[in-house]
Amino acid sequence: MALIQPPPSSYIQASQKMWFTYSTSSNEFQHGLLGITASYIVGNLCFQFPESEPLKAKQIEVIIKGTEYVQWKTRRGKTTTTYTYKRQLIHQSLLLWESKSLKEDPYEDITKANFPFQFLLPNDLPQSMNLGTGRIYYKVKAKILRKSNFMKLQGSEKNIKCNCLIKRYSPLPRPAPVQWTEWDDPNALNRGLSYDISMDYDTFGPGNPIVVKFVVKLLKMDLNVKEIFIGLKEYHLFRAGGGKKSSKRYVQRISIFGNQLRTMLNNVWSHTCKMDVPIDDVKWTTNRDNINVRHQVKIKIKFGLFGPKNINLKREVNIANISNITEVYQ
Repeated sequence: MALIQPPPSSYIQASQKMWFTYSTSSNEFQHGLLGITASYIVGNLCFQFPESEPLKAKQIEVIIKGTEYVQWKTRRGKTTTTYTYKRQLIHQSLLLWESKSLKEDPYEDITKANFPFQFLLPNDLPQSMNLGTGRIYYKVKAKILRKSNFMKLQGSEKNIKCNCLIKRYSPLPRPAPVQWTEWDDPNALNRGLSYDISMDYDTFGPGNPIVVKFVVKLLKMDLNVKEIFIGLKEYHLFRAGGGKKSSKRYVQRISIFGNQLRTMLNNVWSHTCKMDVPIDDVKWTTNRDNINVRHQVKIKIKFGLFGPKNINLKREVNIANISNITEVYQ
């Protein structure tokens, strides 16, 4: 079975005679569920040179590097300030091959070769992400020490660099119920509406949608409920060079309008609302000093123009890459 290569767009520095491949029956470098089980970067470094022009090398090394990077600019009048933060997350190297020649010329000829490599990833390594202002990215790099060829403008070192996607996983979450209740108490009586709203979890992701259970009771029949709104809001916070930059947006929202509440039995309306996490649009919750991503479920009960003050509820939640392969609790 032919080994799959990373797509050309993954390469930062490439060569027609040297390239990376994934391991057998895989289409990515990462193996294992980082955050749940041991996880590795596994691949091969391949060479194919013509017999008439072999690679003359003395050492071949593979390196995995990870970087956390934040940068933005602000402008006040004619002054531009750049805020930058850069941190190395991982730097591991592996010697794949070294010349055993004891001659004055330490270089050996390589025409066709395939060198497998494997790195164990630290369990606390963050996942790859690109938030524009802030990024976490990883690269696999091959470093070849070769014989210089001034006629061909070839130096003594040749590098190949390829982007390497790192994913983190979370186990199926434990129940973490939350409940908001105002029922037949002074607040509910004054407002004219009682509610009992609950969620069974505080961690959501693939296979575990946001489920909100509603029970609403009208205490004043002339009360106009305009809308019940449920939204997942995402907050980004970046820090660099003593500065801060933030942004926020809704990544998912659902509205239930007042005319749907008229189908009540004994003035009580109950409903279970399910909201899937938009995997292609959401970023996983990340709690780091310089790149922070957090999420809130927001619930709003909105009344008519002359009605009482809107009810605003919120809960901090985690959005994670939940694995349904195993059920492992720390």
